[in-house]
Amino acid sequence: MEDNTVEEKKELRYAIVYSLLLTALLWIVQIVDVLFSLNLKQYGLHPLETDGLSGIFTMPFLHADWEHLISNTPPLLALIGGLFLFYRRGAWKILFSLYVVSGLLTWFMGRNSTHIGASGLVYALAAFHFVSGVIKKENRQRAFALLVSFLYGGFVWAFFPTLYIGTSISWEGHLSGLLTGIIFAFYYRQEGPQPPPNPFPEEEEEDGEERDAGI
Repeated sequence: MEDNTVEEKKELRYAIVYSLLLTALLWIVQIVDVLFSLNLKQYGLHPLETDGLSGIFTMPFLHADWEHLISNTPPLLALIGGLFLFYRRGAWKILFSLYVVSGLLTWFMGRNSTHIGASGLVYALAAFHFVSGVIKKENRQRAFALLVSFLYGGFVWAFFPTLYIGTSISWEGHLSGLLTGIIFAFYYRQEGPQPPPNPFPEEEEEDGEERDAGI
């Protein structure tokens, strides 16, 4: 029992450290951009342009302003931390999959504009956590995703284009993230926490026999 507690504390510590380090990269990029007036936003994702493919990797690190970055930071910290907590070593490949595919989908469906920000990755992570929790009947993961989505604010509405007419918000990035999270929740359904065992297997077997007998 004591060994399990030590291991859990260790995993929690790793999850916090990885989450802080990965999110700190976004802040470092923003600070360098502002200090040296580099205008790094020009290197964001440009849909359906060959030169814009590099934006799949740069988009999450670039933000329009401090407010944009600050709004993405809390959910990103929580969702990345949750990913490493629930999935441990498998978290890296899941995070990379969500990161690349959400960007690729945005590149395919995005408007003719420069897309920047980590919102797409936030939506991918939140959708992944929630749908995984539903598939596996894993209440902790499902509740975790719902809590983060609630605190993030406006999560459900942020991928409807009609709500953002005349704005610079990339609803395509949000929608791409949502779809990516759902896809990989099914693809990685054998990873991480699994459905709880049935506490009454004999009862379920008896019910099945009764149905077969036409009762």
